Amino acid sequence: MKKSVKLSPISSTSNRLTSHSSLPTQPTRLHQSLHQIYRHTNVLAMTLGAMFTTLYSTSALAAVLPTTAVTESTDTAAAQSTAAQNIDSQSIEAQSPETQSIKKQNLDASAATPDTDSSIATTADNATAVDVTTNQGITPISAPDVKPNSARTRPNFTPNQQQQASLDKLKTFYQPKTQQTTDDTSATVANPNANPNLLNPLTPDSQQSGAQANTQSKAATRKDAMCHGNWVYPTSTIYQQQALAAAATDQPNSSFPIYASADYGYYDNENYAELSGDVQINQGRQQISADKVVVNVQDGIAAAQGNVLLVDAAQSTQSTDGNPRVSLKDSPKGGLITVADELAYQTDSTKATAKDVAFASVPLQAYGYAKRLNKVDESRVEIDDVMFTTCAPDNPTWQINAKNIDINTDTGRGEAYNATLKVKNTPVLYLPYFNFPIDDRRTSGFLLPRGGFSTEGSFNVQLPYYFNLAPNYDATVTPTIFTDRNPMLTGEFRYLTEKFGYGSLTGSYLPNDKQYDDEDRKRFYYNHHWQSKDTPNLSIDALYQYVSDPKFLNDFETLGDETVQLNLPRRIQANYYNDYLTALAKIETFQTLDRNLTNSDKILDKDKPYDRLPQLSVKYRVPWVTQFDLTGISDFAYFKRPIDDGSAPEQSGGRLYNKLTAAYPMTRTWGYVTPSVSLQHLYTQFDQGSADANGLDKNSKSQSIFVPQFSIDSGLNFFKAGTPFGKFDESLGGYQLLSPRLKYVYSPYKDQTDVPNFNTRLASLNFSQLYEDSWFLGYDRLPDNNHLTPSLNYRYIDGNGLTRLDASVGKQIYFSDIRVHLDNTDDGLKIDNTGTVFQVSTQPRQDFWVDLDGSVDDNADLNYINTQFRYAPTYNSLYNLGYIKRNESIFGQKALSAFTGSAVLPINDNWQFLGAVQYDNEKSRFSDVLAGFTYDSCCYGLSIYARRYYDELSDKDSADHAIMAEISLNGLSNKGDGRLASLMRNRVLGYDPKY
Repeated sequence: MKKSVKLSPISSTSNRLTSHSSLPTQPTRLHQSLHQIYRHTNVLAMTLGAMFTTLYSTSALAAVLPTTAVTESTDTAAAQSTAAQNIDSQSIEAQSPETQSIKKQNLDASAATPDTDSSIATTADNATAVDVTTNQGITPISAPDVKPNSARTRPNFTPNQQQQASLDKLKTFYQPKTQQTTDDTSATVANPNANPNLLNPLTPDSQQSGAQANTQSKAATRKDAMCHGNWVYPTSTIYQQQALAAAATDQPNSSFPIYASADYGYYDNENYAELSGDVQINQGRQQISADKVVVNVQDGIAAAQGNVLLVDAAQSTQSTDGNPRVSLKDSPKGGLITVADELAYQTDSTKATAKDVAFASVPLQAYGYAKRLNKVDESRVEIDDVMFTTCAPDNPTWQINAKNIDINTDTGRGEAYNATLKVKNTPVLYLPYFNFPIDDRRTSGFLLPRGGFSTEGSFNVQLPYYFNLAPNYDATVTPTIFTDRNPMLTGEFRYLTEKFGYGSLTGSYLPNDKQYDDEDRKRFYYNHHWQSKDTPNLSIDALYQYVSDPKFLNDFETLGDETVQLNLPRRIQANYYNDYLTALAKIETFQTLDRNLTNSDKILDKDKPYDRLPQLSVKYRVPWVTQFDLTGISDFAYFKRPIDDGSAPEQSGGRLYNKLTAAYPMTRTWGYVTPSVSLQHLYTQFDQGSADANGLDKNSKSQSIFVPQFSIDSGLNFFKAGTPFGKFDESLGGYQLLSPRLKYVYSPYKDQTDVPNFNTRLASLNFSQLYEDSWFLGYDRLPDNNHLTPSLNYRYIDGNGLTRLDASVGKQIYFSDIRVHLDNTDDGLKIDNTGTVFQVSTQPRQDFWVDLDGSVDDNADLNYINTQFRYAPTYNSLYNLGYIKRNESIFGQKALSAFTGSAVLPINDNWQFLGAVQYDNEKSRFSDVLAGFTYDSCCYGLSIYARRYYDELSDKDSADHAIMAEISLNGLSNKGDGRLASLMRNRVLGYDPKY
């Protein structure tokens, strides 16, 4: 019968297991030795955890071939006959016949001397006396045998008999999946025939919000669907509930008392002690069990033997995205299950050895094994013949084997020797040595290589090398090998300063490109950001870009992400804001790329954008005027655009714009009325070179225009409880809001035919633009307004605060001709109104959304329409369908007609189809097609994509093609951070690669 016991000295004539209510005032060396077994097994669990979560993180191979020296193997550990170290001692306290608590007490140096009752008076020969618990001779315990390079030369990683036994026991904590969930909120049904000693792998956390629970449920459902099963905690230990309760807190594990129990206990009052038969030790969330725990008190040597099991329940943590697979940075503490055949250690030193270790991580859902784990000292651990994988234990698709792994907590690094990546037992990658981090410290070394196909079909391989130059700056050098070009070298330098901000510099150089008339190809990119510590609202940003030729981005961007750039900005910009002021100071220039255009179609100088040298802009609100709102805008810029090709006379010069507005808002619960008056001033002046080029004298090269403006804006609010038409009141509830609005704007016409247009364009027609005071985007034109804008908005908000329907309709009615235009004309534009403009957004179901906006004229002819349907029936399926039709209009919009569609279609638990397509009706062709398949499991992920697209800035009539594949070994890479995932996220509305 199991008894919870307190081990204390008994007389030599009594061989009975006893419990005592009193304790020695000082701990004995036996008490200290028993605590050491907990301390060393705890170190074993933490060591495996550090290695485990590091291998799992995306930075596991972040740095290879460092400059740190190889850790030497430990020397032979001889048996020692020294007294126990002065340590924090534990007293063993009998609490009841069923439970026992070993609690920590503070102990000074004098406490190392045992009291009279527990003094050691006999020799070590008593250790060979008859074991009264088994009636067999007791095997003498020796010091941990750590021979130099003993197991560190073994040539293979096939588990031996002892390792296989540990693995077999570990596999009993792997629960196979038996039933698939059918919706996104239900949980996987447990197997009724499953091992009764298994517990749900999720850490207890009963206080979750509905959104958190829903997000985590979706992620868990996705994981359950992909995985063959789950690693779960054992429930066979009697202290399981205490461990889970401790895991649900944020207290350190050392703050909890120690409990111990065994079938039998023996101590000979002098040199030898033994716990045998279902030995279980618990402190907080950590548990240890073994067949036998024996201690040689005099020599300071102890061992746990037979079916050694360590369980460290994961401490509660909330994942930011609900995904149960976590990285090293946000992984919960603990979560390890460790099985070993034997654990030996020296109680008076830091040395310990565990043999034939198998381990699994519940939070990371991964496992592995090792031949031997040797703790050399407080900071160094040696692990031999290591295997690691995140696959199911029965038939792992991939695994990483390492001959030796040395971990050094002083340097924060781990070193792996003779590491091999195997896929289906076939080696695919061998590294004789690589170095990886076990904490947040960085080091120099190779990063993971990358490769891909260009649009012309050539193949390239990149091998980045990372330089950890200092804590606040580093560099990465990436040579790229092409099959049809000379090699290219790319360098990136990143820095972080204490007072001057942070930034990065990137440069690429390819000499004598065979595919570009043997010309040198170059690219440079610089980005910097600074934010004041004394004035947090003040910041400065700098950006500079350069490419040697127009085709650089197209040639070296495999998927064509950057090929749509026409003007590369270069700017430095300062920003400041507070409650009353927003200010900007900017200098900006551009490099215009001619791309693949022929010489006859090259971009002319007159069509290139203006440089701003500089621009100063301020928007403000006067705080001391409380009776009405007094706001203003002041913007100055000097625009420069040299004309070197004779395409037009140069028109460079300065522009100053000012606007002062006074508004008097009158707001009530039933509505509002806001009259306002404004005064606008526009001043422009050509520089002398432009004045000469345009034949302007001193008096005509500048223009000054004042335009007043008056407006009155009003609206009403009508409220009604319940659903539309009284339907679904009981299930949805909520309220309806009807808001008519009317706005009138007037500003007189002023001649602006001699005013240059530096950077102003017309806004697109849409509902929100109806209520702007100007159709010009920019300050080069002051509009002549005389129009009225009526509209009606209807909203329905359900009982949960979700806007189920938001619909608006309105038009702008003109009372006079429009005479101010972008070009240098003042011909009156006769127009009655904009037509009826509408905008609708609705969510009739939890998984279905519709967005629609458009405009029709008075004859019901379509001006434009833009609609988008989105349907997400399950967490891992998504369908989008869109259509846009736009006719040319007097407001400057160009004709466009296109269909867009995208889909994420699950084929089964592991396979998905993803696609996005855009069809151009005007040109009768598919302008962009992206399609691919992804495979994802708990073990690995695979993505294969193909893209066919037209470069709209090129004069080529043929489409570009790209094919790319991406593989991720779950635990070593993150599928949501790849370029392919980013490409799909930008093209498929609502797509999240994590699901």
